[in-house]
Amino acid sequence: MDLFLDRLSEPLDALMTILAGLGINLETLTTQSEMIGRFYTLAIRWLLPLMAAVILLRCLLTLLGEKREKTPWGYLQLPSGLRISITRWENLIGRGRFADIVINVPTLSRSHAVLTHRHDAWLLRDLGSKGGSEVNGTKVEGEAAIDYGDTISLAGLEMTLFPAGIDSPQQRHEYDPDAFVSAERTANHTTLALILLFQFLGAIQIYLARGAAAPALPLIFLSFFLLESLHYVIIRRYSRRNLVPELIGYFLCGLNLLIVASSSPGTLLKQLAAILIGMIAYTVIIAVARDLDRAHSLRYLFIVAGLLMMILNLALGKSHFGARNWIDLGFISFQPMEFVKIAFVLAGTATLDRLLTTRNMTAFVGFSGASIITLALINDLGTALIFFGAFVMISFMHSGNIRTLFLFLSGAAFGGLAVVIFKPHIAARFALWGKAWQFANSSGYQQTRTMIAAASGGLLGVGGGRGYLVSVAAADTDLVFGMLCEEWGLLLALVAILMIVFLAFYAVVLTRGCRSSFYAIAACGAATIFILQMALNVLGSVDLLPFTGVTIPFISNGGSSMIASWGLLALIKAAE
Repeated sequence: MDLFLDRLSEPLDALMTILAGLGINLETLTTQSEMIGRFYTLAIRWLLPLMAAVILLRCLLTLLGEKREKTPWGYLQLPSGLRISITRWENLIGRGRFADIVINVPTLSRSHAVLTHRHDAWLLRDLGSKGGSEVNGTKVEGEAAIDYGDTISLAGLEMTLFPAGIDSPQQRHEYDPDAFVSAERTANHTTLALILLFQFLGAIQIYLARGAAAPALPLIFLSFFLLESLHYVIIRRYSRRNLVPELIGYFLCGLNLLIVASSSPGTLLKQLAAILIGMIAYTVIIAVARDLDRAHSLRYLFIVAGLLMMILNLALGKSHFGARNWIDLGFISFQPMEFVKIAFVLAGTATLDRLLTTRNMTAFVGFSGASIITLALINDLGTALIFFGAFVMISFMHSGNIRTLFLFLSGAAFGGLAVVIFKPHIAARFALWGKAWQFANSSGYQQTRTMIAAASGGLLGVGGGRGYLVSVAAADTDLVFGMLCEEWGLLLALVAILMIVFLAFYAVVLTRGCRSSFYAIAACGAATIFILQMALNVLGSVDLLPFTGVTIPFISNGGSSMIASWGLLALIKAAE
């Protein structure tokens, strides 16, 4: 070994002599390198928040500028000659104000019947109305097929179904969908280029700060650039709509890798693999969900898988920070309840003709009860709150009945009180709420350090890879908002949070023109989970809510969370 070192020192000495002859000193190079790093950090602290804000603004403008032409699928003509346009796949007919086709006739029930267009055919389903429904004089029992020209009678009110026609040729001439899609795709390309540049500049910052600890960082980020670009090309090929959800997903995944590179560079490859699996799951769900019947099959598959995951968690779950929500198989560890989130949302979905049935709601309540009981048994308070919030949203979309929701909320209040009383771990979380500074060096250690770190970062941050919060447990998961604020600044952290809020807003906008209530419920359920996760993480880490230990979608370190986030995003995208 000594001989080897002696031989190795010879060329090094020769190199030093050559550099000295050229007037180059290694210490000077090191000092200059550090100075370049400081100047780069100074510049990037201003540039990255500005770029992030521009990316968010472009996504917002793309959404606001999107034109959705409501082409009628057909018409219902009343005896008076009045024609009612049918612009949806599923149409609730009745005199209630929540009906898609409101006919203010006293003999009609508030929710009388559902007219559905599926597989190039029309179907009519009576919803147990008092006056009944008929097609060409034949009473509808369950569901009946309708052809154009057929007469529909709802509680004696007759109407005729006609095919769609072109009512306003001038308006159709003015709207060129191909030209609009072309312009929209050009905007998507520019936004993707900005995202790639943002990630590239961020990766350089991390490498300057943590290069020695993350030698594989350049290769990981290069692979990620290729992965998101390839995924973009594949999705763009099969989507005529804007790619805003995917672009936001790419941006947040880039932040995720920057966070992981700073806090846990050894897990970068694992996190990249999770992003890859998430993108594959996203693409598969989108492809399957395009067809409503296949989407129903996916629903049942996920429900069965969700039940199996819950059983597996109860049988094999291991505790982590008080919650028994991890399964360790030796070669891989994961959180099964993250995947149950997708099953939970799908369990509440239904087409409009099935949505108002007692059987459908009972099945959803049963699955929800099983999920929340499982979460209570494994002490996972944060995920239980998320599931219950999603349950309230989906239940409201089922019935629109405030009284029913009040009963659910009352029951949840009693259940929550029982959990706090009989679960010491959860009771301790509530006891600490609002008192973190009183226990700054014990039970409030994580939250107080998060607030200190966030404050020290200021508006622009101290620079990626230069923070101290990484030394605190769960900095890149439960406390990731503080880490974002410290290293990248409050401005960039707020833009990241606003992007998740934007996804929820986007889901709500999509529901206005949804082909089916199945997609509308799935999109709003997924958006609710995103918002609740983000709120619980951010507000819990700064002691404005009880500290529940949930992750921020896409941003927090964790393979299970990343894959589940892409799966939930697919449910939003499917509503287009």
